Amino acid sequence: MFFTLTRLATNPTAVLTSIHKKHGSFVQTQFFNKKLIFTSNPDYFEEIFTQEAKGYLNRDSLYDAKKAMFGDGLFNSAGDTWTNQRRLMQPYFSKQGIEVWKNIMLDEANSAIARIRDSANNEINISHELKETIQKIMVRVLFNRSMSGAADKQLMESVDTIVKGLFPHLLAETLGKGRLKSLLFVQNRRMRNAINQFVGYVDNEIERGKHEQSETGLISMLIQASDKSTGYRMSNQLLRDEAVTMFLAGQDSTVNTLAWFFYLIGKHEQIHEKITAEINRHIGESVTLDNIEKLSYTKAALYETLRLYPQAIALSRDVADNMTLDGKAIDKGAAIIMSIYTTHRDPALWRHPEEFYPEHFLDESTQSRHKYAFLPFGGGMHTCVGRHFAEIEMMIIIATILKERSVKTTSQVNPTVSITYKPERDIILSITPNTTL
Repeated sequence: MFFTLTRLATNPTAVLTSIHKKHGSFVQTQFFNKKLIFTSNPDYFEEIFTQEAKGYLNRDSLYDAKKAMFGDGLFNSAGDTWTNQRRLMQPYFSKQGIEVWKNIMLDEANSAIARIRDSANNEINISHELKETIQKIMVRVLFNRSMSGAADKQLMESVDTIVKGLFPHLLAETLGKGRLKSLLFVQNRRMRNAINQFVGYVDNEIERGKHEQSETGLISMLIQASDKSTGYRMSNQLLRDEAVTMFLAGQDSTVNTLAWFFYLIGKHEQIHEKITAEINRHIGESVTLDNIEKLSYTKAALYETLRLYPQAIALSRDVADNMTLDGKAIDKGAAIIMSIYTTHRDPALWRHPEEFYPEHFLDESTQSRHKYAFLPFGGGMHTCVGRHFAEIEMMIIIATILKERSVKTTSQVNPTVSITYKPERDIILSITPNTTL
């Protein structure tokens, strides 16, 4: 098992699959002096989230590892800080709250299809196009300004460096309690430089936000926000931490999911045709929030993308006090790893576990399937606060592009793991006008 675990950094999905295939859905082992429990059972997930809410589990062991990047943002904080931050931010990310940003999403999606329309090429680097679109949305949503100039280019380069380096950094902390950190000294130095550059950019934007009141810039809105029941307001430090967290979480995972979506429909012509027909049937002259709500098959295909390529292939929790899981004793100090990737491809839960099959989210099995069999946005008290934002953003972009264009690919692109589950290289698609218009 020791040598199997050492491969987690290079091929984590294969390792998780192998562990559960050989040893079942509940596996106890040890790496150095760290006790590890791997589970892929949704019943266990539910119990884990319940125990976490009671204080038996937390995310504390990775706090120091994540603090350099995320500070006390929602991705890392705990206790009263997390509770206060979550309560203050939640309303902005409700279905009603994100209405204020719908025009930004629609504008940038329309700009993307205009760039595609104006291009003379029959091929498109969809990864590059999606990245540019999502980054422009995030800068406008967070800072109420458009991207331009060298500073923004440098910002995106620093984000790329952080994203590439974060996964091995966190994995070294999870498995080796910091003992493996010395093996990554070159990468850690690059990470520190990129983090400093990124945080400096965010600090400048926060200072600018203090001097302007905006009805759409989230940072400006949070500067002015206070909890009606407690009077709680965010400090400058927490504003920075949340801006960094939202930018990284809001960009990388969304770009990767959309890239996988277009890749999959480019390889599955019949599914693509069904999506195109549905979009043509329900989308009129322009995409709106009302008409994307009618795209049930398209949304099922998006969920199926998230099932096959979950952006978090696993979730980890630390045991804060002696506890039991399904009657099994778990000692304080152990780490519990929820193998989301394995659960999402479990043949006991999914009719066609290795196939791209949107009907998984439309047929009768959705009624009987465990609520934690599908965890694209986490679960329990730490469910992603930006879920509705991400879903609507992705649906707007999908509908806007596929309303005008069809895509196809015969290439084979494999996944790789950084902090997210991403394509190993940019995805190139053949693109043609939608002949059904």
